[in-house]
Amino acid sequence: MQQIHTLYIHIGNLHPLFVHLPIGILSFAFILEIYLKIKKSKETDIAKLALGLAAITALFSLGTGWLLGDNGGYDEQALSRHKWMAVALTVCSVLLFILRTLHQKWSSKIFFPIFIITLALLGITGHLGGNMTHGDDFLFQDKSSKEVAITDINKAKVYKDVVQPILDTKCVSCHNANKAKGELILTSKTFILAGGENGSVLDSINGEQASLLGRIHMPIEDKLHMPPKGKVQLTAEEINLLEWWMKNNNCFDCTVNETNTTAQTKAILKTLEKDTTSIGILTASLDPVPLEWVAKMNANGFSILPLSEKSPLLIVTLANRKGITSKDIKKLEDYADNIVELNLGFTDFNDDMAMLLPNFKNIVKLQLQKTKITSKALEEVEKLEFLESLNLYGTAVTSDIFKHLKKLQKLKKVYLYQTAIQNSELANLQKDKPQLVTKHLSDTIFNDAVLNNPFIVNATDFFNTEIDVELTHVFKTANIFYTLDGTEPDTTSTKYTAPIKLTDSKTIKFYAHKKDWKQSSVVTANIKKSGLKLDSIWLDKKPHENYKGDGANSLKDLKRGSINFQDGLWLAYQGENLNATIAFNEPKEISTVSVGSLTKPTSWIFNPIGYKVWTSTNNKDYTLIKTVKLPVPQKYVDDAISFYDITFDKTVAKYVKVEVVNITKNPAWHPNPGGKSWVFVDEILVN
Repeated sequence: MQQIHTLYIHIGNLHPLFVHLPIGILSFAFILEIYLKIKKSKETDIAKLALGLAAITALFSLGTGWLLGDNGGYDEQALSRHKWMAVALTVCSVLLFILRTLHQKWSSKIFFPIFIITLALLGITGHLGGNMTHGDDFLFQDKSSKEVAITDINKAKVYKDVVQPILDTKCVSCHNANKAKGELILTSKTFILAGGENGSVLDSINGEQASLLGRIHMPIEDKLHMPPKGKVQLTAEEINLLEWWMKNNNCFDCTVNETNTTAQTKAILKTLEKDTTSIGILTASLDPVPLEWVAKMNANGFSILPLSEKSPLLIVTLANRKGITSKDIKKLEDYADNIVELNLGFTDFNDDMAMLLPNFKNIVKLQLQKTKITSKALEEVEKLEFLESLNLYGTAVTSDIFKHLKKLQKLKKVYLYQTAIQNSELANLQKDKPQLVTKHLSDTIFNDAVLNNPFIVNATDFFNTEIDVELTHVFKTANIFYTLDGTEPDTTSTKYTAPIKLTDSKTIKFYAHKKDWKQSSVVTANIKKSGLKLDSIWLDKKPHENYKGDGANSLKDLKRGSINFQDGLWLAYQGENLNATIAFNEPKEISTVSVGSLTKPTSWIFNPIGYKVWTSTNNKDYTLIKTVKLPVPQKYVDDAISFYDITFDKTVAKYVKVEVVNITKNPAWHPNPGGKSWVFVDEILVN
């Protein structure tokens, strides 16, 4: 009896295989009938064949579905509706085939109406089946409304904001009210606590892992593994978060800052935060501006800098520029969307030029102090939906601007010193916009102002023989202090007065300082000497298809990969070493090979644990000149990009082989110990 029951289960499991056949065949048959009718063709054999196949596959689909439903795990009411609609569909499919084989007038008259009814039943039955598998709101749900942006992970609810979204994406499709495998529903706290047919999934028994984690950690080939083979699997980060939740007594109402959290888990949780500020939204949606365009504009008297290192957003300063015209403003329109700060202070900017401002729709900070605008200019300013800070100091505006300021929903600060606006009038504005900070007195114009970070002009990660590093800041009167020995700079450090000449690899740390302002953050730049030109390079094995960069050329193109390992600049190998051969056109004297790599443990990416270097003069006879063995990391380390220098006695070589040793398997402390790990490499330098 048990064997028969098992056979029924196996037959029922074939339902997903058969269920799509009648859908496609009936749709094709209907199109075919329309075609034959238009052509007035009497060739009906192909139509009969299509309807016959539709009827047969509908019968198979009905039978296997009936057995699958009897296995349990589905909502009874939803299952009943789906079953009987499927019966009606199957009856109509068989009836269509019979009507097509008859050559009677009455059968021809009812054939198409019956076909229309069959197609309607097909849609309804399929929809009901989809609801049972994916949930009632699968087809029309507003997925965007379910996603809640976490702006401060420490204040996030552990279950609601972290755990349940994981369950929703990876588990709920099989454990919902309509389809509850093992009588387990994972859609809410109440259902999770209720458990399934085997009891609680959260409790540990005899010291073993709770059922939920136990199923997750089973081999994927095991029938009890969750999610089952063929479904999208949990990532290492998601497993880590579920384990963290369980270790904190699977709390449902606690916040993240109330839990015990390891450094590794903190790093994973931090990735869940989303920058919902205007700057964050714009950064994620815009492409970088070509450096050639920036250089060209700066050469023509503009001051254009990125908002931060590698940011696509720009700060444009035209302050104090004499004779500014509309043509000057229009020159910026090629990349208007990228401009978030525009300083036009102390210029001839006027109401006519203000008509161009709406073209710069993403401006967050606009400085119009001491310009020739009047209140009329605010008719254009009010169209800047992202505007947060507006400086109108020393302009001819009046309280008429209030009606425009009220329309700027994101406006946080407005500077109105030396305008015709009175304090009494300002009080009325603050009643309507209580969150708006108005700066109206001279001694408060720049209170608590923080300097933007200084930047390297035309920043690069590499140089060949020497390089002049030019530092700059939006404020030309700001002082920049720097160090070259890795220490933190202060006002006793070297003051920047001229480009810094480098002939060796250096780490530059620098910051901006200005009286009565808060100093900028310290900026760190690692600038590496690229050394010898690698005339050619090739790989022993192709890198992984998903991370192949520009092939072997990625190891010598002097383009550093970022912490985002999907940026297309990295070469990656999973579970195996990277082997590369470098060739020079002429023999060279060398003493150092440097390899750039990435570590990101949450994504199974680790720094190499060793290196080997061979040299040759003929590409046949190679000599092993250096072996480096590094320890396997014993604990979680932060994500980082680094270079490792392999030094050895000077030797002459025309060919250099480099082996980068992969850890191959995740360490024992990793959430997925033993999993195939990755090694990511972006540059190999020879000096």
